Amino acid sequence: MAIRPTIRQLHYLCVLAQKGSFRAAAEACFVSQSTLSSGIKQLEDGLQSALVDRSSPSFRLTTTGEEVLQRAQLLLRDVDDLVASVQQNDRVLSGSFRLGIIPSIGPFLLPRALPSLRQAYPDLRLYLREALTRDLLTDLRAGRLDGAILALPYRLDDLAVQVFGRDYFQIAVPKGHDLCTRHMVGKQDLREETLILLEDGHCLRDHILARLKRGQNQGDDVHATSLITIVQMVANGLGVTLLPDLAVRAGLVAGLEVELLAMEGEEVDRELALVWRPHSALEQNCPPLADHLARFVGA
Repeated sequence: MAIRPTIRQLHYLCVLAQKGSFRAAAEACFVSQSTLSSGIKQLEDGLQSALVDRSSPSFRLTTTGEEVLQRAQLLLRDVDDLVASVQQNDRVLSGSFRLGIIPSIGPFLLPRALPSLRQAYPDLRLYLREALTRDLLTDLRAGRLDGAILALPYRLDDLAVQVFGRDYFQIAVPKGHDLCTRHMVGKQDLREETLILLEDGHCLRDHILARLKRGQNQGDDVHATSLITIVQMVANGLGVTLLPDLAVRAGLVAGLEVELLAMEGEEVDRELALVWRPHSALEQNCPPLADHLARFVGA
């Protein structure tokens, strides 16, 4: 007869899967390796099934282990939500809140929004993580984040969403570029230009390519790791790009040999949104947080 697992045993399994070795998992759990190994063995004995393939030279979960891991992650997420709901004590924007944000928004929105947020909600302890959208959503669904600031469109399916602003794109070209003589620039005017974009995985890259109706690997497009690098490359005549207005107003191109041009036709933009797990313990924090952030999108 199977025995009900403990929270500690499930926690050991989740950390083991995350770290990929018994030694690293034991260090992360602040226990000895033998203690962690014993906890995993007790979990296996209680469930009457092997969870870790010990015959493999590298760490690997069995098929049953993978299934148990997925359920354990959800159970621990709900336990964390339970603890958070008690600590929240019905006070909006108080206690700990783990917020993810993508790199094309974080450096340009947070420095303006956070000071007044701390002043308005002094009991809020905000923990920030900057990462790509796909990684933030993985952490959000697993309960490692309470909310995430993203740019839309992006497929979200099971998550709650509140859009708090629209961020328009401007065309950035080197000073003296032929396009600087144009009052408005069309998408067709950029077809022969070298386009400088963020590396694959950044949603901003996908948004720009979609707006320009341009393929993923067209022509001599150049890739960079950050918007700061991109504007330096534009200033040095290596190509052109589209920049979000949020970054421009934060001073991204200040002092650089870069001209900003408007695009003719339909408005080219992205939506800024806060997303979270519906019915989570900290869900009540999300709408007022999104409302606060909205004040700084067009400022």
